Amino acid sequence: LTVPISTIMLALVTATLSIVSPKVGAPKAAIKMSSSRDSMSALDGSMVADYGFDPLNLANVDLNLGSASEKDRSSAYVLRDYREAELRHGRLAMLAALGWPVQELLNPTISRALREPLLLTETAGRSPSVLNGGLEQGPIPITLAVFALAIGAIDLYSLKLKEEQGEAWLPGDFGFDPLNVLGGASRQARRDMQAKEINNGRLAMIAVTIYVLEEAVNKAPITQITPWLFQPLFTNPAVVNFLNDAFSVASGRTG
Repeated sequence: LTVPISTIMLALVTATLSIVSPKVGAPKAAIKMSSSRDSMSALDGSMVADYGFDPLNLANVDLNLGSASEKDRSSAYVLRDYREAELRHGRLAMLAALGWPVQELLNPTISRALREPLLLTETAGRSPSVLNGGLEQGPIPITLAVFALAIGAIDLYSLKLKEEQGEAWLPGDFGFDPLNVLGGASRQARRDMQAKEINNGRLAMIAVTIYVLEEAVNKAPITQITPWLFQPLFTNPAVVNFLNDAFSVASGRTG
């Protein structure tokens, strides 16, 4: 496989191509910037997947580059930008959480089938990454550069939408729903679906971090470190023994 699966999936940042886009709603006009802003917070539970967890009070710290020239941004505007960043990273992480182990499992088989070099040899079966190495092999650098340009184009389009839509701009909403998953859905159903996307993205970000650290420390593929996570349940020895015992008991009762 000339181009690693996870390289493609990571670069696709299809943050923009998520079917479900959490809609935060327009910033609260009632929240005004003032000297007391640090004592205020936009985390009031109205935003999807807002559980009020902000121990470092980051919701009130404006790290957006635009804040250098726009000092009167409300907490609601700041939180909107953070939600956009969370969505993008969460969507990318969900792709990476899938692509990382899939590459390690399928790359050898596909490489043999296509008679292409096995790009995981240098990394001892681990996905190429900054810590694992292997990013300089074959078409990987060119692939990363091409997708980096594509990601930049997507970011520019996102900024354009934000400027054009103004108050109506919704973080992560690119109007992309080809399967009409949310067509006709009630407001509550939409919020539930949006919360699932955000929570799965948060979990994926943690999972990918664990992938990276475990492989860097153990020098082995994640699929070997925790094989039970990446194989069918019916092949797991413990499950097989359980089913055999259950079948034996059932057979004894009917015999």
